Amino acid sequence: MKTANQLFSKKIAAAAIAIVMVASACKKDNDTDMTPTPVADAKLVVGDQTISQNKIWVSVADVPANGFIVIHKDDGAGGPVVPGIVSEAKYITKGENKDVLVSLDATSMFMDGETLWVMLHEDTGTPGMYEFDGANGFDGPFMANNMMVMTSIKIESASLTVTDQMVTNNMITIPQVKAAADGWLVVHNDDGSGGIVLPGIIGKTLVKKGINTNVQVMLDAGNTYTAGQKLFPMLHLDNGIIGQYEFDGVGQFDGPEIFGNDPFPGNVIFTSFMVQ
Repeated sequence: MKTANQLFSKKIAAAAIAIVMVASACKKDNDTDMTPTPVADAKLVVGDQTISQNKIWVSVADVPANGFIVIHKDDGAGGPVVPGIVSEAKYITKGENKDVLVSLDATSMFMDGETLWVMLHEDTGTPGMYEFDGANGFDGPFMANNMMVMTSIKIESASLTVTDQMVTNNMITIPQVKAAADGWLVVHNDDGSGGIVLPGIIGKTLVKKGINTNVQVMLDAGNTYTAGQKLFPMLHLDNGIIGQYEFDGVGQFDGPEIFGNDPFPGNVIFTSFMVQ
């Protein structure tokens, strides 16, 4: 994880200068101080992560005044793309905010292994409304030691590693499951023409957040599994009754894990293999 001191870009510096200039002008006009608050104690703790449901997990955002956590794209030159953000502006309150989830937006494209920038901003304009545009003087970045409080992280997608295999005693083995959260590994059947049957499943097992190896899944004994048939492992959440699979294609619980904003099913974490 790179620090702001190492990767402070010219583009960010220009935005900071613009904020100060506009704030100074506003103070001269109406005696309202809109300059960034000196905050040597502002702290941001966030690291590289495998993300679940397009959400960034921030361990700690410690701020001396109410503000926002926002996410920027990387500009390819060691800094963030500003002023535009690719997330919600997550409101945080003065003090230590722990385990904050920040949702990426529903329109931007994200790639496995991509670098993003997490940044802390003040709330100096309309309370609770993120108004930073790099020029209007509102909601500028928190500063510490004359540097913006921000850091870069790498995001990764959950993933499944499979191999073609025989179904032995109705059991299959998935060599590796990289899960972004505790959840379900489920298996869907072939529709007879190489496509996936949804939403019904023919097998499931629980998996833990992180790397799971050689995960065995017992398939329904009522089905016949023949050579050349495809099977489709897929990752799902476990966000209803914990330990009980509740997804039916309609309800809100235990839905598929996603990464990015490609149209369904391109954003779903699933794959296929051939029965031998």
